[in-house]
Amino acid sequence: MSVEGNCSSGGGFLRRGCGRGAVGVCVYCAEPFCGDHGTLHPNYYEVCQRKACFTKFADVGAHHRWLEAHRSANSMSMCAEGGCQERMQHSCERCRLRFCDQHLVDQAVTERRLEGTVRVVQLLCPHCAARRALWD
Repeated sequence: MSVEGNCSSGGGFLRRGCGRGAVGVCVYCAEPFCGDHGTLHPNYYEVCQRKACFTKFADVGAHHRWLEAHRSANSMSMCAEGGCQERMQHSCERCRLRFCDQHLVDQAVTERRLEGTVRVVQLLCPHCAARRALWD
């Protein structure tokens, strides 16, 4: 699949972007990038090398590993927080794992919806609450 446009990476204040032909468009910032300024992953998961985008890509991988490590507690009806021996009671609205009351917090988050950006309160586990700073 061909990508239109030129690489916009490397640009900044009073500097033009790379300008080489783009090979992909970043899934996070929607900017085109060349082979030197991004990576093409399977299933059209294309990520540029900008710090914010690379950090989000790394966070997604770490989050999936965290989910796998904590999912087993829920299969035994226990809170997914490591070391907690309480029964699971409610789901985190982000990761969908179940936790006891002590390991869930109400947090105001920004959501981008078709009708625009809205602030909502969600029930989140400590892991997902900590991740919000990167994604908001």
